[in-house]
Amino acid sequence: MAMKTPMTRKAALSAAALAVLGSLLAGCSAGSETAQPSPSPSTSAAKVTSENLGKALDRLVFQGTGAKSADGGACLVRAVEDKKLSDAAQAYIVGKGSDDIAAVANGLREVSAMDASIMLSPELRDKFDACVDAVIPPTPAPFATTSKDGKDGKDQVYVPPKQGQELPQARQPDLTPKFPVPQGASINSSSQLTAGLVSTFSSYALNEDQKKTYAASGACLAGVVFQAGFSQETLRFLAGGAPIGTGSISDFLPKDEDKKIWKSKDFTSALVDCTASAKV
Repeated sequence: MAMKTPMTRKAALSAAALAVLGSLLAGCSAGSETAQPSPSPSTSAAKVTSENLGKALDRLVFQGTGAKSADGGACLVRAVEDKKLSDAAQAYIVGKGSDDIAAVANGLREVSAMDASIMLSPELRDKFDACVDAVIPPTPAPFATTSKDGKDGKDQVYVPPKQGQELPQARQPDLTPKFPVPQGASINSSSQLTAGLVSTFSSYALNEDQKKTYAASGACLAGVVFQAGFSQETLRFLAGGAPIGTGSISDFLPKDEDKKIWKSKDFTSALVDCTASAKV
């Protein structure tokens, strides 16, 4: 229920799931945004326009960094449509008008647990990352313009690189364990997983608030993982706490059976519940 590189990209969703979670589900933080009444799911199911959805996703994904997409959010709209986010969920995002992806995902649970899981899924995060990378390269933005007031980093808009220039390479996953677990060691309790899961999930976090959320929900996440039926090989991998930071955690699990468990609806929903109920 992500899981960076320099400044603005880290602040943007390249940065998230948020879920993290499905893995990570790349992230769930309480956020610092002033609370606003959430639109009623029953009255928000009307199909929204791509233009309005693009604006709402722009605000949500770029999280107040001052950067914005050059296509009005069209890339982000294609991403959510490709992942089959429901019309009701799209309407909720537009109505909420938030820049806190964790709060939005939590609110979406009133619409559909599946939509909340999609919003925090690593697959959607990867698509969002690609949209963000087109605007904010993961190195100091050499192709960004300055704002009208002349201040660097404000209202950055993507300018295509000149012929011969190359965009920076995408970030690579870090699979080095933070807490090495001896080969053959047994994971016999959820407590052996807590530190490792917090480390891995935090590597997808967009900000310190999300890191605090993962820390607060660590015991819950560990309980869900321990009870899910993963192999000992996968449990050792997760206990190791590798700061993967990109892609889906499931991609790096050693067994196909465990990858299926990680991607399952029930498992993903349980992870989302942990982060949504965490008390920071």
